[in-house]
Amino acid sequence: MMRFAFNDAKASSRYGKFLYFSIIAYIVSIYIKNAPVVSNAFMFLILVFGVLSIPVSKYKQQLQNQKVNLGMIAFFLLQCISVVLSSDRAMGFNILSLRLPLLIFPLAFCFINFEQRTWNNILLFFVLVTAFASLIGFGYGCYLAMHENNTAYYYNDNISELLLGKQAAYFGLYINAAIIATAYLLSNKENKFQQLKGLFYVLIIWLLFVNYMLASKMSTISLLLILLTIAFIRIIRNKRILEGFILLFAMVIGLVVLYKLFPKTVERFKAITQTSFKFDNTNAENSLDNKFDANKWSSGSTRMALWTCGKEVFVQHPIMGTGLGDIRNTLKEKYTEKNFLYALNTNKNLHCQYFDVAVSMGVIGLLVFLFTYFFYPIKTFIKQRQDFAVCVFICIGLCLLTENMFDRYQGEQVIPFLLSLSIKIFDTE
Repeated sequence: MMRFAFNDAKASSRYGKFLYFSIIAYIVSIYIKNAPVVSNAFMFLILVFGVLSIPVSKYKQQLQNQKVNLGMIAFFLLQCISVVLSSDRAMGFNILSLRLPLLIFPLAFCFINFEQRTWNNILLFFVLVTAFASLIGFGYGCYLAMHENNTAYYYNDNISELLLGKQAAYFGLYINAAIIATAYLLSNKENKFQQLKGLFYVLIIWLLFVNYMLASKMSTISLLLILLTIAFIRIIRNKRILEGFILLFAMVIGLVVLYKLFPKTVERFKAITQTSFKFDNTNAENSLDNKFDANKWSSGSTRMALWTCGKEVFVQHPIMGTGLGDIRNTLKEKYTEKNFLYALNTNKNLHCQYFDVAVSMGVIGLLVFLFTYFFYPIKTFIKQRQDFAVCVFICIGLCLLTENMFDRYQGEQVIPFLLSLSIKIFDTE
């Protein structure tokens, strides 16, 4: 633990230590099941200590250098306007209260000035805690699989939700961020990180295995795309073509071995190809416990049905949307109209954050969201060669394609935190 002792000359001697350990405690808290009060407490402490960590006279200068964070704050304020324009403002404020981290973390990180080594230590701590949590979750799944004689416990939600309270689609994002962070730390030239190279290789292998076992389709696809892109860029930059082929061959062999040992993950990808649906289908959704059944709802057919409903609602409110407070009731009305009982009974959202923003806030909201969260930040990071931030923002952007991650606290816990943290990570080479 000495590696995580606070020693930062840039931070305020009075509040810097409290701020640092509040962030460390927050990282631990996000893996405590059903403890949002604990996470919220540390989140607000981070905001308070962040604001207090620099003199008031420097606020204006500090904020001028935080354009990416300010952009995310601007989108939150636009959501507030959308709520005010809604008919059901009570529902809108309920949604806003869940999305408060989208305001608090970007605002808090505007004021935090740590040395780069301190940010790297925080990143390392996130990786280690995530790896430990995944080990505990998978271990419990193995115990249940052997005790219940059911191999489904090796996979998906069973290794992330039972002990950690995270659905596989969300925990897959946590794992992806830890893998990208480990790859970044592995290339860091700081002496202490060079000494941990062996550990980093072990962590990457383990986290890749957990990603596979989670069987979260978009998490796996997004991670593979990002890792292949990183490998390709570094191979071209360093002209290591042979090493690139060896790496690619090793990845293929690894996937084949995993498929032979744990074939049910691949079965999950069959659901992508099933896109036909009947709104009045009352069958349950396919699960890993049973063989794939085309007569049941799948992730592909469910999303196609939901997006069909969303498209019809969007056409009716294209500019400003339904209003953030009215989207849930409007969707329920559309489900009722379509006799989409499965969506009604399970209270389905649109399962696409971009579609959700478009329907609730119209074209205006979607364009602001895309610009403030992705176009401008990624352009800025590429210019500044912040490779880690680019990867994190793209990874989160891809995962938002198939989930409404802003509507679940397990998404709100980590997305604004990771986005704000990644902005602070610079390559010091």
